[in-house]
Parts: sequence; structure tokens; C-alpha cells
Amino acid sequence: MALLASNYDQSHFLKADDIDGERKFRIKTVTEEMVGTEKEKKLVVWFTNDAKGLVLNKTNNRVLRGAFGDDTVGWAKKIIIVFTMMVDMRGQIVPGLRVRIPPPKQAVTTTAAKPSQASGNGQTVAAKPSVKDDELDDDIKPPPAQSLADELDDEISF
Repeated sequence: MALLASNYDQSHFLKADDIDGERKFRIKTVTEEMVGTEKEKKLVVWFTNDAKGLVLNKTNNRVLRGAFGDDTVGWAKKIIIVFTMMVDMRGQIVPGLRVRIPPPKQAVTTTAAKPSQASGNGQTVAAKPSVKDDELDDDIKPPPAQSLADELDDEISF
């Protein structure tokens, strides 16, 4: 086996170059490490699906603390998304890493729903459930339809 000098040039921590777009990670543990040329104490998040850790800057620390609480023990098994963006670092704009929390999964409904439909303005609108005529209460009548001119003909007192 060859002894390669480049193997000793590898970082134990994630860099913006390691992430293409964004990646999901599951937190394994959080440790305190001395990092950087000034050897500062920083929190490092370690993952179950990568050998490299993420050194937390103030911004990423606040995002995770806000989502998962101040006690880092409770962060284990949580899912985060790490993505790259241009950031200001010591007066220069450079690629940096940021974290966000993925949205919670939507609960699946047990009733069959009709597919969404596009409205006239291009927005997707959920289809209304169909109701059979014999299910409607005879006492309940829909309001009479108004024209757009009638709706806009409101008097406004100034």
C-alpha cells in the first residue's frame, strides 16, 4: 500500500466544496473541538451518513438551537439539510455552508382525494370534495351569485 501525502491534507470537517447544492444529514452526536488556526472552541455536529463533521458558526448554531433546543444531547437522530451559499467572511464573499430544518412530512389522509386543479391564475387549487345531491340539506341554499360589478360597487365613505 502506497503512502500518499494527499491523504494527510484531508479535513475532518465539511467545507462548501464537499456539498453540491444541498444534502440531508442525520445527526449522530455533537462535540466540542478546538478548530481553526486560532484554535477556537467550536461545536461540531457529527453525522450517521458522513465521516466529516460540520463546525458550527454562530448562524448555524442559532438555527439548530432554535429548532432542537439548547441541550445538544437532544439533537441526536434529528435530520438537517446542509446547503451552500455565498457568505461574507472577513470582508470577502465566499462559498459557505448553512443549515436548515426540513419541513415535517404531511400526514397522509385515508380518504381518496381528487387531484389538484390549476386555477385561472396558474396556482394549484385543491379539488373540492364531491357531494351528492341527496346528501345536501334542503334547508341550506347557496347564496345568490353576484356579478363582479356588484361586488365592486361598494360605497366607501371617506
